[in-house]
Amino acid sequence: MRTSLLRSSLRALFVFALTLLFFLSTPSLSQSPEPRLKAGLPSVAITGASSPSHPAAQVGRLIIKLHPTRGGKLRAQLAHQEHGRLSALASASLSVERSLSGNSHLLRLAQPLSIDEARSLSARLRASGEVESAEPDLLMQATTMSPFSLAPNDPAYAGSPGQWHYMAPTALNAGGADLPAAWDLTLGSGNIIVAVLDTGYRPHVDLQAMLPGYDFVSVASMSNDGNGRDADARDPGDYVAANECGSGAPAARSSWHGTHVIGTIASLMNNGLYGTGVAPNVRLLPVRVLGKCGGYTSDIVDGIRWAAGLEVPGVVKNLYPARIINLSLGSSGGCSTAFQNAINDANAAGAMVVVANGNGGYDSVNQPANCNGALAVTAHSIDGDNADYANIGVHTVISAPGGGCGTLSSGCAPGMTVNGAVVYSLGNTGFSLPASDTYALKRGTSMASAHVSGTIALMLSINPSMSRSEVISILRSSARAFPASSACARADNQGLCGAGMLDAQAALRSVAPVIELARTSQVASPGALVALDASASSPGGHPIISYTWRAAASNPFAVTLLNASSPNASFIAPARGTYQFTLTVTDDRGAASTSGASVRVNSVPVLQAVANPSVRAGGALKLILKVTDADGDKAVFHPLVLPPGASLSAAGVFSWPYAVPVGSYDVSIAASDHDGSSMPLNFSVSVTAVAAASAASGGSGGGGAFGDECLWLAAGWILIRRQRRAKKSRKDTDAS
Repeated sequence: MRTSLLRSSLRALFVFALTLLFFLSTPSLSQSPEPRLKAGLPSVAITGASSPSHPAAQVGRLIIKLHPTRGGKLRAQLAHQEHGRLSALASASLSVERSLSGNSHLLRLAQPLSIDEARSLSARLRASGEVESAEPDLLMQATTMSPFSLAPNDPAYAGSPGQWHYMAPTALNAGGADLPAAWDLTLGSGNIIVAVLDTGYRPHVDLQAMLPGYDFVSVASMSNDGNGRDADARDPGDYVAANECGSGAPAARSSWHGTHVIGTIASLMNNGLYGTGVAPNVRLLPVRVLGKCGGYTSDIVDGIRWAAGLEVPGVVKNLYPARIINLSLGSSGGCSTAFQNAINDANAAGAMVVVANGNGGYDSVNQPANCNGALAVTAHSIDGDNADYANIGVHTVISAPGGGCGTLSSGCAPGMTVNGAVVYSLGNTGFSLPASDTYALKRGTSMASAHVSGTIALMLSINPSMSRSEVISILRSSARAFPASSACARADNQGLCGAGMLDAQAALRSVAPVIELARTSQVASPGALVALDASASSPGGHPIISYTWRAAASNPFAVTLLNASSPNASFIAPARGTYQFTLTVTDDRGAASTSGASVRVNSVPVLQAVANPSVRAGGALKLILKVTDADGDKAVFHPLVLPPGASLSAAGVFSWPYAVPVGSYDVSIAASDHDGSSMPLNFSVSVTAVAAASAASGGSGGGGAFGDECLWLAAGWILIRRQRRAKKSRKDTDAS
């Protein structure tokens, strides 16, 4: 009897010790580096800027694309809404919410996950070989700073400042886009269509009739119009209550953001109302992709393809394909596969994708502006200084008027001082729901991208056969230099602000060499030979007489460019860092163009070896895996092979709470950063039988919870307690 009680007590103590150790153990996590503030911008200069982190703490959906050959079986199952195999590959409950454009699918998770866990699950699907790409469906944000209530002195085109952003440059308005002389050449052609992917539009007395657009906001609670997707692209308002977009998120009135962007591109001219647009005679295609709290990647990529005239499952085909697609939206991070594929498809269909850089004030560009094939736009102020909120980076093609204060401006208040003038366009008086037509004053890279989209529409109106590369080349070669006192003139910002400030008049009159870069961004391994390949041509058959590749002065380490005076340069990748390069080509007339490319040197995570552990049958095993990443990237763990009943968290905690049956089990684990995966870590777990002698002494399983000495001390303590209780019981009996 006593032996049985002793065994029970020891086992209970042992289970308690294991439980205590499990909850006290915490894995160490490396933090991913945050974007760096651009040179010349004090860390306290930005208020209300967009956060570098994703606004959504939880991920409820994934975007996947099946492998074209190895994904055949899975493709057939998904076509019949069979999710068993997909869930088995992910070790999580998944279902197909809908098919996406580009042969992709939007998956719904049964339970929302953290971004790290969603990245881990995505890596697990990719590792299966049946899934070509997988990524979380993240929210993007409109790239406009907070609206202002200040009324302008003159709401019309002329005035001080009025629509300063269109004016010819002067000493007091160095940032004007020089449109009056461009309008002498064209006001735009009705054959050119500009699609605006935004919050939708409000019908306005100063806007032409819109082409038939589409509302791609699929989540009814975000759409604010009582349903999900439909053929009505009008903006019902995007106001939010406090905490509606996440804990701590403030309340906000409706922005009417899309109406402001559309008005900048093509408000009516010479009708005596409000102001005017950059290209008032081109046609507008509204595509609603942003609602309350923003818009999902999955909706935006479908909107991009639809705007370009491509098929989208479940949506009537767009009969008015756009030549220009304006995206005044984005989020931090590298270009996702979903965005890259959509932009590739749009470019192949003949559309140019113009994207705002973002408003964090960093020297890295938001996605999707940093995707290959996107035309990335930063913003400047009335005095020609890079706006204090505007992101810059090597992907930037050009700067355009965005309003607000410059990075180095002194005595400036946005919308209050002359050097803080904001951008005038159309709006609505409604605080939450639509009300009356009005004008609005805003600042942001959203406004800048709209100026560029309008200017490209004017260029194509003159020569609709121009290619995307020709348009970009002309924008670059015709850009005005930044003022010498501005942030973009600083040596440490060279190559990060684009070719200069938008000059619409010069762009429409210019002819310049066209540069085709094989890759505007790529990822390389340390020590690899990295190729920088390009070709160039000049309209009219003028020969290219020089190529000059240069490494940016701001690169983390110096690199030696091989064949820097040829179309095909190369260099040996250093140990780490992101490197930026520019190529300048010149033809026999002296006309020159410059373009930029970036290379990120990425070291994949390295997993720390694990000695083959053992655990007694029925016992619990917990291992905290370690990983190093030379780049400081945050790695997530994902399982390749696990024993039945075992699990692995994204943070690297391997847990097998009840190890059975007896035997040897293979474990294979990998870790991934955003650009690559580690070599697999392989080890074996031995599950051993519980020996009779061990059972008698209370031992149970592996994991190294407590030594035998601790168990014998506990046993002694229990015996002493039992003896004291028995002695007290006898005394009580004798007394009675």
